[in-house]
Amino acid sequence: MGGFDWDPANVGHVLRHAVTPGEVEEAANLPHVVIPAATIRGERRWKLFGRTASKRCLVVVFTIRGRLFRTVTAYPMNATERRKYAAQIDRHP
Repeated sequence: MGGFDWDPANVGHVLRHAVTPGEVEEAANLPHVVIPAATIRGERRWKLFGRTASKRCLVVVFTIRGRLFRTVTAYPMNATERRKYAAQIDRHP
C-alpha cells in the first residue's frame, strides 16, 4: 500500500462519526482484522476491525484506489463487533 487517500468528503464523513483521520490511520497501521464487504458500483470494499494507539475500537470501511487506502467510512465498534473481533486483534503480533 502506498499511503492514504483523504479529501474533504471522506474526512467530513468520518468526523461525523466522531472518528478522526489520524485514528483511521492508527487502526490501519496497528494489528487488525480485515473481512470482505460489499462491491459498490464495481469497487471492492473491505471492513477493517482495529484499535487505535489509545485502544479505541473502530470499524473502517475502505477500498484501494491505485495503491492508496481510501476510507469510505469509519465508526466505533459496537458491543457485538468488539466481542467478535477483539480476541482476533489481540492474537496478531
